[in-house]
Amino acid sequence: MAKVEKKEKKSDNHPKKEDVKKSVPSSAASGVSEISKFFANLFTTDRYKPVQGFTARTATAAALGLILLGGLWQLHETLTVVTTPAWVSQPVSRIGIPAIFAGLFGWIIFRLVNYPVFAEFLIATEAEMNKVSWTTWNDLKRATTVVLVTVVLMTTYLWLVDQVWSTLLTWIGVIRIS
Repeated sequence: MAKVEKKEKKSDNHPKKEDVKKSVPSSAASGVSEISKFFANLFTTDRYKPVQGFTARTATAAALGLILLGGLWQLHETLTVVTTPAWVSQPVSRIGIPAIFAGLFGWIIFRLVNYPVFAEFLIATEAEMNKVSWTTWNDLKRATTVVLVTVVLMTTYLWLVDQVWSTLLTWIGVIRIS
C-alpha cells in the first residue's frame, strides 16, 4: 500500500507574512513627502487643470491677496515709524521691502491655488456649488421682507409688554423708575 501524505490546506484568506506589505506609510514619511511635493511645486510655472475650478481658485486667490495687502500695508506703516537702522526709514526701503514680500507671497498664493491637492479641493467645491439650487432675486426680496417685518413686529410687541409691566409694577410700588 502506498503511503498517502496528507497536506494541510492553507487558507487563501490569510496571505503569507512576507507577502504583506505596508499599505499605509508612516505619518512622518507621508508628511515629508507632501511637504517636499509642495516645495517642488513652488518652483514650477505650470498650472494644474487651468480651466477647471476657475471661479473658486480666483476667489480664493483674491481673498488671500486681500489678506496679503492688509499685511503689506501694516508692514509699510511700521517701516514708516521705525527709525533705526537708518536704511529702513528711507523711502526706497519703505516701498521696496513690502514690494519684495508682495512678489514673494503673490507667487506663493499663485502656486497654492495650482497645487494639485488644493486645486482638486477647489475644483470639487466649485462643482458642488454649481449643483446648489439658488433662490431667485424676487424670492430673496420677499423672504428678506418677511424677516424684517417679523423682527419689527416682535420688537414692537416686546416694547409694549415692557411698557405695560413697567407701568403696572411702578403703579403698585414694586419698582421705582426715575
